[in-house]
Amino acid sequence: MHTNLTRRTTAITDWLASAHPAPATARGQWTMDGLAMLPTGRAFDTVRISAEIVHAAAQSGDSDAVAAYLAHMVDGPVIHDAYAASVSYYVLVPLGSCSHLNTPDAQRLAPDTTWLGVPAVHRTERPGPYWISPPRRREDYCVPAGVDGVIRLGRRRAAAPQLTGPIRPDLARIARECGRFLDGAPARADTLTLDDATARTLRYRGHLMVLLPALQDAEARLPVDDPSRSRVLLGVTEAHRQLGMDSESDNLSAQYAHAQRLARCCVDTVQLLRRLGEHPAPR
Repeated sequence: MHTNLTRRTTAITDWLASAHPAPATARGQWTMDGLAMLPTGRAFDTVRISAEIVHAAAQSGDSDAVAAYLAHMVDGPVIHDAYAASVSYYVLVPLGSCSHLNTPDAQRLAPDTTWLGVPAVHRTERPGPYWISPPRRREDYCVPAGVDGVIRLGRRRAAAPQLTGPIRPDLARIARECGRFLDGAPARADTLTLDDATARTLRYRGHLMVLLPALQDAEARLPVDDPSRSRVLLGVTEAHRQLGMDSESDNLSAQYAHAQRLARCCVDTVQLLRRLGEHPAPR
């Protein structure tokens, strides 16, 4: 394992383990079982959200689609426990936040009295609880406002499923964010840290994973002889290629270049969708 990746993993593990009264016990559980029981309310607070709410908000139960949606909306670490008595997602939030949540479908776990099964940092796949969105650094938290947004939208869509439709990514925001990064690339190259570059890579991957289904849906509706079809197929192929590339590197230049490629692919995909008339540009 690369040195910087090892250091980052160690830093994240130390942070999570600090929640346990005996951090060495948590490390031993991760080594033996890949899962440690940690009390909430010490290093982080935790909000449990039902799968019904999350899947309704994301309009999908597919783990890749849900992961992309959550990365886009809450921008932080999320545990998926698909094998508990009640299938749930657990989002890590800053201490003292989300205290207003106390319902069966969305509840902040009681600090200090609730113990949560937390996977090892490297555990990002089933079986058992796993990180559907792993922590990227020490004290990495979900954005409380984003958590509230997922819950509100999920409840609304779950209550009125007949009104739901395909996810419509916020093209203006994605284009603006990626465009600013690309426009400022020469100046930023000398000041960006590896953690910053990694965070941007993950964020732009999340944007692209939300954009790709919209592009695929547009392609499926085009007539076979439509002249735009070849451009759309090329766009789909390029998006798949970028998503298939390794998203982690301990080399700043490589990670920075990867973030640039993902941002450029996002901008190109937004432009293509707009040319197809899927989402007109704002006036």
